[in-house]
Amino acid sequence: MSKFLTGSKLGEAIYDIIWDAERTLLIVSPFIKLDDYFKELFDKHKNNPKIHLILVFGKNENDIKRSMSKSDFDYFNKFLNVSIIYVPNLHAKYYGNENKGIITSINLYDYSFKNNIEFGVYSEQSILNHFKTSADNEAWNECIEIAENNEVVFIKRPIYQNKKILINLGKDYIKSDILFDSTEKFYGFRKNTSNSDKRLNDFPDELELGASGSQRPERTEKTEKQEIGYCIRSGIEIPYNPKQPMTKMSWKIWNEYGNSDFPETYCHKTGRKSNGKTSMRNPELK
Repeated sequence: MSKFLTGSKLGEAIYDIIWDAERTLLIVSPFIKLDDYFKELFDKHKNNPKIHLILVFGKNENDIKRSMSKSDFDYFNKFLNVSIIYVPNLHAKYYGNENKGIITSINLYDYSFKNNIEFGVYSEQSILNHFKTSADNEAWNECIEIAENNEVVFIKRPIYQNKKILINLGKDYIKSDILFDSTEKFYGFRKNTSNSDKRLNDFPDELELGASGSQRPERTEKTEKQEIGYCIRSGIEIPYNPKQPMTKMSWKIWNEYGNSDFPETYCHKTGRKSNGKTSMRNPELK
């Protein structure tokens, strides 16, 4: 169910989204400026490697610190599992976690919450809602697509050690490593003139201590051009592979339920809208 919110109710809904996140916290906001209260909310997750903070910001190509100050950037860099992405033409705003989200006009900016007239549409997700098309599901997928298709600025991931004796007893968090950092490009003396080749899908969700890779690489002929396919959930271009017709992020969400017949949105081969006629079992329109 969706609700229109404004004023203090809008602020409270966004505060709850940040505070209540358990696995993923997705923030899309062109401008970011944190006051002490926002930091108190985010501090709850600062030392929790199980929560992936995805932060998408933008605007001000020639003066990035107007979109997010270096001090706020450095604050988010201390999180144990964080992805920061820059989108130069970003104007949309969205706040979401695994259970609720809000499409809104308000930036993650302390002044906006205290002084501006803003509003938004808030939705909560039950288990059944995850299997239905909704405005919030589409907003989440669109924001993930934006995050996956734009320039990565900073990536930090947790490293775990599996507790294996005779059986798998889970895993222990060891530390977090920075996998990518182009801070100097955005906040240093070097002018931000070109995009990096790095995207969100180039990085793993987590690392295993001592492991150099999670799966054996396949031999491919470099002269062959990789056939293009499309994620059946988000529509993003990916390598054509009917056995894995989703982006890593979409697959991770699908894998929570693992329903191979759950209706998806796009055809893996053509990218056409499928109106629910595709699924993990049957990723292509006939």
